[in-house]
Amino acid sequence: MGTQPEGQRSGDDGGKRHVAVDQQDSKPPERQMIPVWFFVGVILFIYGVIILGTGISEYSSPPPTVLSETHPAIWWGALLTVIGGIYVYLHKPKKV
Repeated sequence: MGTQPEGQRSGDDGGKRHVAVDQQDSKPPERQMIPVWFFVGVILFIYGVIILGTGISEYSSPPPTVLSETHPAIWWGALLTVIGGIYVYLHKPKKV
């Protein structure tokens, strides 16, 4: 071994490093996680439908509260239903 410079091993490629690279599958995974915002949208939608239904049933005889003539249950129920529907539509799970 007398001809090699000090610090080099036989078979050394002069300081170049070889890095192993994992190859990814071209297939996507079979299961996909459902975003939490989808469930938030479902809950908002369900609460909106319940509150809207309550507001519609109280429309002819509103409770004796301040500003009951503005029918806030109808407005809030409709708003929650629309927002919940938007969240469900935007964050629905994609088909694989």
